Amino acid sequence: MRITHIIGFSLAMALTACSGKESTPKEMPVVAHIEEVNGEQLTVCQYDLLTDTVDIPLSDLVEELQFVKLDNREEALVGMAPLYLSDNYILVGKGNQVPFKLFRRDGRFINKVGSIGQGPGEYQNIYDVQIDEKHGRIYLLPWITNRILVYNLEGKYETYIPLNMKQENLLVPKGIFRVDADRNRVEVVLLPFNHLPVVAWVQDMQGNMIGEIPSGHLKIRPDFSNEVSSSKATDALNFHLSTFFEVRQDTLYHLDNEQVKLLPRFTMDFGNADVKIHSFYELPMHYYGFVADMKQTNDYIFDYDQQRYFIVDKANGRGNYCRIYNDYLGDEKVTWIVGHNGYYTRMVEPTILAKEIDKTLREHPSLDAERRKKLETLRATIDEDDNNYVFFGKQKRKE
Repeated sequence: MRITHIIGFSLAMALTACSGKESTPKEMPVVAHIEEVNGEQLTVCQYDLLTDTVDIPLSDLVEELQFVKLDNREEALVGMAPLYLSDNYILVGKGNQVPFKLFRRDGRFINKVGSIGQGPGEYQNIYDVQIDEKHGRIYLLPWITNRILVYNLEGKYETYIPLNMKQENLLVPKGIFRVDADRNRVEVVLLPFNHLPVVAWVQDMQGNMIGEIPSGHLKIRPDFSNEVSSSKATDALNFHLSTFFEVRQDTLYHLDNEQVKLLPRFTMDFGNADVKIHSFYELPMHYYGFVADMKQTNDYIFDYDQQRYFIVDKANGRGNYCRIYNDYLGDEKVTWIVGHNGYYTRMVEPTILAKEIDKTLREHPSLDAERRKKLETLRATIDEDDNNYVFFGKQKRKE
């Protein structure tokens, strides 16, 4: 039976790493070097040097992992959706049919944010999000839009930030952004479809342009299978334009919001090999991403084929293909390490989490008593009708 209302209850715990597979990152070969481009240092990974696949524990990349059970009240239930973390909040959603939902970091539900629709302050699909605790705001950027929607932490719509590409009637197709309310600045990067004049710009919160970056060689055909992605794990807004059908060699950039220019930071040299579909992401101490071929599954559907993840250490250029496993919870495979805002995040359904804990307790008899007790306590609380669980941990930075 579902528990529809819980007062004063939340389940949150921290897990430390356990011993599992042997970590091998120090044995990885040098696969990248530094080149200077217009006075900036660009890390170049040589595709042909990526050969072996190494197993890397999540604890090498992420600090102590937190488990949180989301509030189980009816109005708090969420499906599988992206989640965003700040110092005190968890925000879950993507729009579509269900509004975003705001939780405290201990899993307690606060409120929904706005509502679904096409009226003032309403939204449908959302592409990028920012939680601004200092100013008590949540910013939502729809897929195709000319404004950033602004809500307070009670979920009420307040206003919007107009987006200015210096031409009327131009809409942002899949954009990322960062708002700095203290400096009255907004940074925006978008998919540079070939009818759009810019790939990025900086403006104030009233829509007045401060500086822009022409799309130039970054222009792409209008195609929503492409993505503009950012981990937002660095001081500068980092991003990569990932193309699917229009495959080309490209670069991960930082947006310099003072000089309003792009700084190249990471790329891959495919040499004599065919350029693969690829996406690049940035962690505090590593570059991370994947390369893949394309496969057609039916007359209309295309997907990745032979997708392989890679990692490169920023400090020494060592790297290789990699498999990341969750040594905080046995050795379960981690499919994706990049979260948001410097966090690793994962949402998991209760039935899946229960199976993973059962496997860990069964296959790791040497777990220390405290860790085993925590997992057994967590396992005893799980019901298939529970709301989802959230894993999160800060991505490690240099000491």
